[in-house]
Amino acid sequence: MQKKAKLVASLAYKNLRYTNNHPLRIPRVSLLMEFLKAMDLIEEEEIVESKPATLKDLLLFHEEEYINALRESDSCQCVKREYRERFNIGTYENPISPAMWKGSLLATGSSLQAADLFLGGFLAFNPAGGMHHAYSNKANGFCFINDPGITLQYLLEKGYRRILYIDLDAHHCDGVQDFFYEDDRVFVFSIHQSPSYAFPFKRGFFEERGSGKGRGYNLNIPLPKGIKDNEYLLVVEELIPLIAQAYKPEIYVLQLGTDVLAEDYLSKFELSNFGFLKAFDIIREVLSDGIYLGGGGYNPIALTRAWSLIWCRISNREIPKELSPRAIGLLSSVEFEEFDEVDRSYMLKSLLDNPRKDYIREEVKDIVERARNELL
Repeated sequence: MQKKAKLVASLAYKNLRYTNNHPLRIPRVSLLMEFLKAMDLIEEEEIVESKPATLKDLLLFHEEEYINALRESDSCQCVKREYRERFNIGTYENPISPAMWKGSLLATGSSLQAADLFLGGFLAFNPAGGMHHAYSNKANGFCFINDPGITLQYLLEKGYRRILYIDLDAHHCDGVQDFFYEDDRVFVFSIHQSPSYAFPFKRGFFEERGSGKGRGYNLNIPLPKGIKDNEYLLVVEELIPLIAQAYKPEIYVLQLGTDVLAEDYLSKFELSNFGFLKAFDIIREVLSDGIYLGGGGYNPIALTRAWSLIWCRISNREIPKELSPRAIGLLSSVEFEEFDEVDRSYMLKSLLDNPRKDYIREEVKDIVERARNELL
C-alpha cells in the first residue's frame, strides 16, 4: 500500500531570508510550495506546517555556549567581536539575518517533524533541511544549525543503531562527518565535488574513513569537475547496493541538495534533473523509503523543478509534461541574477529535462573501484 506523502514546509520562510547578495537570499521553500500549487501537484492536507526546534533538540548536537551566542545575536541583530571570532557568525558567509536563528530553528524543527512523520508511517520531505556544514560549536558554509546531525541524534535516541546518512549535495557534509566520525552507529556516505577544488576544502577526501569505533563507517566519493548523469549514476548504482549489503541499515536519512545541477552556479557539476531524479529512484529501489531533507541549491528555478520531481515521486504522481501558464508566470517572476548567458528557457517549458551524458572518465571509474574494494 502506497504511503501518504507529507511536505513539511511554511510560507514563513519568505520573511526569514539571508542578507542581500547572499547566495541563500533566493526564495526556496516558499517558491516550491507556490509552484506545486500552481501545477496542481499538492493538496492542502499534504502540507504539514513547520514548527521550530526546541533548545532540547538543538543540544542533541550543538554546544550550549554556541546556541546562546546565536540567540543573543539574533535578539539584537548584531554580533560581538568575540562571537564572530569564536563561533564564525556575523561573517559574509554566515551573516546576521532573520534566517540565522529563526529560519534555522524552523528548518531544524521541520527535519524532526519529517522524522516523526516517517516513523508514523508517512513519507515526508523537508526541503528546508539538509544544512550539513554547521559544526557543534560554530557556523560554517551558510549553515548555523546542523539539522541532519540533530535528526540522526534523534533517531539514535529512538533506539536505532544502524543509521545510514546519504548526502547528494555538491558540497561535502563536513559538519555531519565530524560529529559522527568515531561512531559506528551512523554510516555517513557523501558524493560531492572534490575538496581539492571546492568547499569545504579541508574535508571530504576519500581517505577519511572514520576513526576509533567509527573506522570504516565514513565513505567519501570526491569527484572531478564536469560530472554528468552517467558518471554520477555509476557511483550510485555501484555503491548504494554494496553499502546496503555491508551495513544493513535499519533506517536512512537522505540529503537532496540541488547544487549538483548544471544550472547551479555554486558548483562545477553538470547533472540534469533527470539524473538527479534517477539517483533518488535508485536509492529508493535499494533501500526502500527514507527521511528526505533538502540541502544546497542556488538557482531557485532549477531547485524548484528538481524538488518538485522528488515530490511527484513520493506522492505517487505522474510528472507533468508541460508547465501550466500559472507556473510559468510564477517562475518568470522570480528575481534572480543569472551569471552566464546560457539559454535557460527550457526550464519554463517542461519539468523533467533530457539526460546529460558524456563518456565515463577513468578517474571516476577508479574511485568507484576503490570504494568497492573498501566495502567488499
